Amino acid sequence: MKSKLFYAILMAAFISCSTESTAVVTPVDAKKSKEITNFEKSIKSLALPQNLPTEEEKRNQQSLELSDRRKDILIPSALELIKSTGTSDQEITKNTQGDRDKILTWAVKIYNEKNNKTPQKTLND
Repeated sequence: MKSKLFYAILMAAFISCSTESTAVVTPVDAKKSKEITNFEKSIKSLALPQNLPTEEEKRNQQSLELSDRRKDILIPSALELIKSTGTSDQEITKNTQGDRDKILTWAVKIYNEKNNKTPQKTLND
């Protein structure tokens, strides 16, 4: 009796493990563009220890605004995201005059628009 129970459990585990590899998994991240993913990564990188605000930046901070150093971390991926919409460098320069705040605001707007178009995973998925 014990050996039958052992074999039943072993067989259930084997079947369970063998069907896991055949399951089709389509993560939401796979549907995101490279530019969206890169922008998300750069935002998340702000939480890394080396990118956290320094004591001096905290003292000089007037509001919740990012320091120039932390904005510089986001700018490359923000520009990449803006360009992914077909916007040229000249248009970016014309619309932002090189203002990092305007670039980041524009990128966040595009990010939100594209994220709203990407199917979101729900609790029922």
